[in-house]
Amino acid sequence: MASFGDFVIARTGIMSSQMALNITGQNISNINTTGYTRRSLDQTTFVLNGSGLYRSNNSFSAGAGVMMNGISQLRDPYLDIRFRDEMSNVGSADALLGGLEQIQQVINDVNKNGITTQFQDLLDKFGQLNANKVGIDEFKNLIKNSAQSLCQLLNQAASKLQDVKENYEMKYNEEVVNLNDLIDNIRNINEQIRKADINGDLALELRDQRNVMLDELSQYMKVDITYGKESLGSGIEIEKLTINVVDDSTGKSGYTLIDGINSADIIVNSDYSIKVGQLEDKNGNVVLDDKGNPIKNGPIKQGMGYGALESMRQIITGKGEYSPDAKDTTRGIPYYEESLNQLAKTFADAMNKLNTLKPGAVQQPDGSYLDADKIKSEGAGNLFAPNDGTTDITAANIDISDDWRNGRVNIVSSVDENAPSDANDNILRFQALFSQNIKFEGAQAGSVVYNGTFEGFYANMQGVLGLDYQSTAAVYDTYAMSADELNNSRDAVSGVDLNEEGVNMIQYQKAFAASCRMMTALDEVMDKVINGMGVVGR
Repeated sequence: MASFGDFVIARTGIMSSQMALNITGQNISNINTTGYTRRSLDQTTFVLNGSGLYRSNNSFSAGAGVMMNGISQLRDPYLDIRFRDEMSNVGSADALLGGLEQIQQVINDVNKNGITTQFQDLLDKFGQLNANKVGIDEFKNLIKNSAQSLCQLLNQAASKLQDVKENYEMKYNEEVVNLNDLIDNIRNINEQIRKADINGDLALELRDQRNVMLDELSQYMKVDITYGKESLGSGIEIEKLTINVVDDSTGKSGYTLIDGINSADIIVNSDYSIKVGQLEDKNGNVVLDDKGNPIKNGPIKQGMGYGALESMRQIITGKGEYSPDAKDTTRGIPYYEESLNQLAKTFADAMNKLNTLKPGAVQQPDGSYLDADKIKSEGAGNLFAPNDGTTDITAANIDISDDWRNGRVNIVSSVDENAPSDANDNILRFQALFSQNIKFEGAQAGSVVYNGTFEGFYANMQGVLGLDYQSTAAVYDTYAMSADELNNSRDAVSGVDLNEEGVNMIQYQKAFAASCRMMTALDEVMDKVINGMGVVGR
């Protein structure tokens, strides 16, 4: 026989179906919302009491309906961890690729007026001088003009590289500012979620916003994200988010970036390395541990916090083979600056030596040469010199010497001052210089960056840059593909699927209609019991 408790069962069915339909509608309406996590209704069967001592075996209870326990976001924590780990690799490769692209715009001889072409032009001018007799000033002036053009190209390349470096330094500092703003935003949203948890609010929208921020944070550096519990006393606990930097060399958590509603800033050092600052509360007070000491913080070493920031630092500081540290193998802007400098200095020194010293001249321990080794011919002297008042020639300051420009120094045709006017033995030495193999050494003892001609050395620079770019692009594609696959796996769990939501909508609508029909049936039964029983014979 029906009872009023059966009406409660039907009523809870109506309410739970209605809530499930509301959640389905919310899911469908947010299918294009960035970061939205699909939601579902948590339900359990509702039982009023258990078995009594004198319970009859003929007495049964079907239950008291359905209980709504809350609303859940459908997320897979393992997929989140894997995706964010992969995004740190994507951010790293992307930042490195962006830096190499900018360097390629400078170290690139696809045009007809590049450094390689100018080396060939200078060699050609020496050939013309040799073929047209050495006494013709016209061809010597052609050599001077070609040499000056080569110096200008080297100056321009050095200047452009410096511009790229300055732009990347500015971008690096801006990214650190953006990262600190992101950390502050996560800390602030943690505080809002904390207040919502205390008041019993699920704050699902805030959690979606935070997940988007955590995905963005993972591109800057590798982080370890954990969800713990914070005790409020009296047995009450709420969620607490903690983010630590991951030490890439050990794979373990390092310094703390965010601890609930406390956070630390990322600080840039003078050498462009970064460190985690003191953990502070929202008022700027340093957070202390259980022993009253500040939470441990310090520098993020190379490889630690691997991500976009580390790759940007490598572009700004990477010297590759020119680094005294054998562990620094990244070829950034300084590597190509040093390569250009070595090309300019080696070329200028070799040309100056041919125009000032006889073949076989030996440098003395104090760096000087014997007077007998010096060319006595008219016009002997340095052809190249720095144009900024310094003593060391670089790609930025290489220029033809003032003496050569003003005619006090000229191309020496012969090292023998008694040779006839058409002697060309020194011109042949100049020509041979362009095909001579020269060792271009690195910073470490015995290391050779390249062994070959000047033109070959510059071509090798372009080749190294091209290979680095191709390998980085391949790495980026691999990481990006893996990240896309993981993100698709996350979307399969957390994303809204119209087909699935459509099936749910039909299911909940039918459940709602069935509960309403149950209510009607129970009403008919109760009406019969109340109004139709016991009236026979009246």
